[in-house]
Amino acid sequence: MCGKLLVRGERGICRECREHLPVVTEPVCRHCGKPIADSGKAVCLDCAKKSSEIREGKALWTYTEQMKSAIADFKYSGHMNSGEFFAEELLRCGHDWICSRKVECIVPVPLHARKKRFRGFNQAEYLAGYLAENLQLPVCRALVRTRDTRPQKGLDDKQRAKNLRGVFELTKGGLKVLRDVQRILLVDDIYTTGATLEECARALRTYSDFSVYSICLCIGKDY
Repeated sequence: MCGKLLVRGERGICRECREHLPVVTEPVCRHCGKPIADSGKAVCLDCAKKSSEIREGKALWTYTEQMKSAIADFKYSGHMNSGEFFAEELLRCGHDWICSRKVECIVPVPLHARKKRFRGFNQAEYLAGYLAENLQLPVCRALVRTRDTRPQKGLDDKQRAKNLRGVFELTKGGLKVLRDVQRILLVDDIYTTGATLEECARALRTYSDFSVYSICLCIGKDY
């Protein structure tokens, strides 16, 4: 993450950067997993004022400038060594949480086909595939992104939700897999307002009353 070469014995990230990872710690929102300032509150300000299609979410790190840069290198510059580290940490930190929710299927948040061709891969699919392989769960590409929406950056909560409204649809192949499951895990890299994950969950739950959970690498703070 700092750009320095790793020394012998280091894997994925140097010791100094690992020590300074912005790990999400208690107190956190019991709904989305976002760090909150008041341990007396069960949910963050955002979750308190809106309903949700997602039962519960988890995140590994807070979305600092360092994490923003590192994830951007993975997504836009193809730094797959960083992607491998992210996937390993998602499994290490999320393993027990995922298993305790008795998840039956993992669904990555889809990219629009144009963006996927440009980048060469979908970072959420990469993370979901690693989790699925190691947890022995199926990956279901149940959703397709029907519009190449404008970037969410710079939009407020209402604009983000409007920008994504109705953009995800279920695939025929996905419907066949989902017919036999009830508990789904959505995977993405970053949670800001949660608008993307909410729209994905909404599309899934138009088909059946699934219990939808979510996990991501980074999330914002409630303070």
